[in-house]
Amino acid sequence: MNNEFKAALLSEDTRFYSEIDAQTLQEKEIRLNVYRNNVVVSLIDALSDIFPVTQALVGDDFFRAMAKQYLLVSPPESPIISEYGHLFSDFIRQFEAAQSLPYLADLAALEYSLLALTHDVEHATLNHEQIAEAFAQVDDPSALYLSLPPTSLLLASPFAIGSLYHAHRNDGDLRLNQVAIQEGEYLLLAKSHLVAQLHVISYQEACFFKQLLQNKKLEEALPDSDEFDLGAVLAKLIEWKLITTISDQPLAAE
Repeated sequence: MNNEFKAALLSEDTRFYSEIDAQTLQEKEIRLNVYRNNVVVSLIDALSDIFPVTQALVGDDFFRAMAKQYLLVSPPESPIISEYGHLFSDFIRQFEAAQSLPYLADLAALEYSLLALTHDVEHATLNHEQIAEAFAQVDDPSALYLSLPPTSLLLASPFAIGSLYHAHRNDGDLRLNQVAIQEGEYLLLAKSHLVAQLHVISYQEACFFKQLLQNKKLEEALPDSDEFDLGAVLAKLIEWKLITTISDQPLAAE
């Protein structure tokens, strides 16, 4: 009966009406709608909390209408409400009313990835002094292995969703009307300071970070590009506090 009740709450299914203690069909419907409305509103509110930038972009009315359609076809699979919405970006990709915003699904996927990463474990990182000492102790720094947090994610999108995300949250100098949304971006997501951080990076930086995450030493990780500035990239990693270990030996596989 519990599964039938949950199904009735998220659909127009009337088969559960027989279990409701009421004299008339109308009274049964009113009583069920009290629970139905509370559940639907709570789930939509949860999606609003999980996808705040997506909601801000399309407006409250559009977002809530879209979220209602989503929960009808993808009800929660877990009692942990913060885990809800992992299929929302896939739904948006097929949602006809959102087709005029082809980047919306990628933006929603980015928001969910950031939330999931925030809930993931945080790894201790080296400070500036520890990093400088590690490089000073070797004759050939190019043979060193630099490790990033293993939970770090590299994403690529044909749209400028990272810049759009930052502009909506006022995380930088870029304003919304300055975002060239049709320009693709590479993104690095990594947990630091208890929450997931989003960094818009270049293609060369993405290639470099990918090699580091695959446990390659510095000389093997360097992109074949004259435009790549290793010193500047290492400075970014130090500023972002994303270097977990520096060693002359590859990190053992976990």
